[in-house]
Amino acid sequence: MVGFDGGFDRGNGAERDRPTEAGAHGDSTVQGGDPRIAVETRTRGEAYADLRQVVESGWDRHQRFDAPRGELAMFRAERAGLPEVSSGEAGRYVERHRAERPWLVTAERASTEALRILVAADQGGGHGHIRHEGWVTEEASMRRVAYLEDPAQLDPGRRRAGIEGLRPGDRNHVCASRSTRITDPDAFATALARGSAHPDVRAALGTPYDRDSRPDPVIIPIADLLGNDGHRACTGWQLEPVAGNARTAMDNRRAWRTAIADGRQPAVPEPRAHPVPTFEGGTIFFAISHNRQRNGYEIATLFPQPPHTT
Repeated sequence: MVGFDGGFDRGNGAERDRPTEAGAHGDSTVQGGDPRIAVETRTRGEAYADLRQVVESGWDRHQRFDAPRGELAMFRAERAGLPEVSSGEAGRYVERHRAERPWLVTAERASTEALRILVAADQGGGHGHIRHEGWVTEEASMRRVAYLEDPAQLDPGRRRAGIEGLRPGDRNHVCASRSTRITDPDAFATALARGSAHPDVRAALGTPYDRDSRPDPVIIPIADLLGNDGHRACTGWQLEPVAGNARTAMDNRRAWRTAIADGRQPAVPEPRAHPVPTFEGGTIFFAISHNRQRNGYEIATLFPQPPHTT
């Protein structure tokens, strides 16, 4: 069972119940680009050795996903609990909001059909396209799982301090031991569209509404949604266990994060993360949560998981 906590409705500023992947077995990302934490225990070269290896190996060089454009054109956002958006309105929405919602900018390289789906997701209450789509860089993905830096937190100082980006106040950002993304906007839109039509997702979304509970998440093979090569559009990073234990690594990461934020010397080693070796044979995790404006449920997030996730 996935762990959930409250989320933030970006449309009206009110609290809403939104799932995070805090208790799921794969999550994390971070807006990247520059090294933002100086740590005495590790040089910059050491900290980014794995990242350089990933880039040099071609990890982040992807051919464009061949999206089923006719199929995407038939997508009805209401089936995912999302607002309907026309193709024309999708482009205008990006122009209006690109400054304050930078994840929309990379969606502009999507096909017209996929852009409409991504804009519908952005008008919902979820965060899949914000933390698990191609605008998140490899470095950002690594930094979220290693340092609890939230890609949705657009204030650099608050991001460095590990503050949640999609909820009000100074809440600590939370993630599990893995950070994953779908690197191509058309692939992400395809996963959302096909996932919303999957019978298990349909059943979850059709659950009689209860304000105090939500349906269990749904897990679908990547190949079922994106084809046999769909795993090539997925990347991720995972926290290195401490003494063979992922939970201990997560506890140490929080202690390290807190010490850095307080300006103290950490009593535990700096967290380390390494690339997920492969997503072949993996799955896509769909979290279903409340849409209280409609007294129903919606797809709140989706993200890939490597094989053998338990």
